[in-house]
Amino acid sequence: AGFLRAVDQMADVGFEMVIYSFGSGFRLETRNETYLASVAADVAYAAAKGVEVGGYDLICLDRGHGGYGGDVGDEWARVNDDGSLSVDACFASGWADELRSLALDFLDATGLAMLETDGPYGGTECAATNHSHHRGREDSVYMQTKIQAEFYTELRRRGVFVNQPDDFFYQGGQKTGMGYDENQYSLPRWEDLSVSRPASSDRSVFS
Repeated sequence: AGFLRAVDQMADVGFEMVIYSFGSGFRLETRNETYLASVAADVAYAAAKGVEVGGYDLICLDRGHGGYGGDVGDEWARVNDDGSLSVDACFASGWADELRSLALDFLDATGLAMLETDGPYGGTECAATNHSHHRGREDSVYMQTKIQAEFYTELRRRGVFVNQPDDFFYQGGQKTGMGYDENQYSLPRWEDLSVSRPASSDRSVFS
């Protein structure tokens, strides 16, 4: 009911998209038919009002062993040089295949027009030697970056709008936070805005 009220209000004032964002209870990673049908009904209602719908998902960061974003399984966790498991998932493991399947099936079933990806691959090496898409630490950065680019490219091929927190515009990302940076983003509101405004025209602020 809250979603429908929000869509009605958005249509009244001319907003074009609503996002099931972080903390909303939205679940992209599911094949539950009842839930998919519920989201599809919401999307159809919004479409009738001229409003598109997007959804949020945490991809790699904090998805590994002990991560706060929901452990994807130790077999897919990024492996540190000392052999310990990272709190991040490896995007050149089977996790990339599972996420791709879940995301694309969800989009097909619901008609979602936008995906807000949080924690896309962050650039960290993985020392695992048994992951599906890389041989070891030496090729892990390249392969994780390549697979993330392919994921975004497929989303764009399907006409899905991609909102992502980093500068992956050449890989298909279309929108990011204004001058997004984890440390800067945690500043008090007006300090964040003050830094972001000049940074939007001069990225050297963060170098």
